[in-house]
Amino acid sequence: MRSSNNLFAILKYWAAFSVLMLHYVGFWRIFRGPHDGPEFIFDRVTAFPPVVIFLAISGFLIAGSLERSSSIREFCVKRIRRVYVPLWISIIIYTAVYAVVAREYMDGSIVKWILASVAGLAYTPDCLKDFASGSANGVLWTITVLIELYIISGFLWRYLRRLSPRTWIIIVFPILIICNVLSEYASQNVLPDFGRKILERSFLPYAFFYFIGFFVYLYRDHLGWKTYLISAIAFVIVILMALYYWPDYGYYTGVVRGGLTAVITVVFGSWSPKTEKSKHLSGFYSFLSRHDITYEVYLYQWLVFNVMIYLGLFSTLGWIELCLISLVAVTLVAVLMNAVYRQINSALMKPANMI
Repeated sequence: MRSSNNLFAILKYWAAFSVLMLHYVGFWRIFRGPHDGPEFIFDRVTAFPPVVIFLAISGFLIAGSLERSSSIREFCVKRIRRVYVPLWISIIIYTAVYAVVAREYMDGSIVKWILASVAGLAYTPDCLKDFASGSANGVLWTITVLIELYIISGFLWRYLRRLSPRTWIIIVFPILIICNVLSEYASQNVLPDFGRKILERSFLPYAFFYFIGFFVYLYRDHLGWKTYLISAIAFVIVILMALYYWPDYGYYTGVVRGGLTAVITVVFGSWSPKTEKSKHLSGFYSFLSRHDITYEVYLYQWLVFNVMIYLGLFSTLGWIELCLISLVAVTLVAVLMNAVYRQINSALMKPANMI
């Protein structure tokens, strides 16, 4: 199932810009402290954890990509073109911008950062740890995690697609839940700082959310109206958890809230308008899918924030102005760089179906 005629396009935009707002609020807190406005935004975008939405959608769509690919080689080529080509373009842009605004900081360690980024690894060179946010972040940790999950999905595809629903529910998901919970315990009580950084960039804590999407795709033809009812109940539970701060435990987010959010995302996200009255909605979803800039939003938001910090905007402007500048600047950069990617991709080879 493609994302051109369902709600996934809208949810992808919501997740991408929610992550953008999380980073905006985080920087506001660092430079100005808590404020009712940014905290209001934070509460709204964290009710349904955006990274979980991102991972669940990815699991669903990657299972579809694997099913449509004639071979693992074809799948890998499509992933390289969709993930690595825009990433490599962003590295060039990051390097050029840092060469201008952070030239007095740069030294030989920037080469290690470039090489790590080319491989899709989140890493900050020593020379930029005192510049702006203190993180170069050409590659967000979510991208590193997603690349790992893509590799695992491709390697295990022939086995995963043969698992029965009972095996997923009784064996696979409990193991993944335990991995998530143990990751949180280890992060809080066992691991040193370096170990926590490695864990943060590992697929293990997040696999539960990703493979919920994977599972729903595999058995989508067996899901009836009861699934939508369960998802509606899950939606209410997540809202109540956010409003009343019900206890939960897990890595990145509580495993209950995260799991329910993943289920809600892929069940409602895969809904497709089929009636005559819904054709205008179908066209709108298709438009969003054809003009999908969400990957570029993830790739370039940190660069925009670093430039904003370098210019002193977080120390001088109000929260509304900063919020609007963040949204507009990242959107414009994402639109521009998505157009550049499409041109380069077309020049390299005939465009293939990316998802």
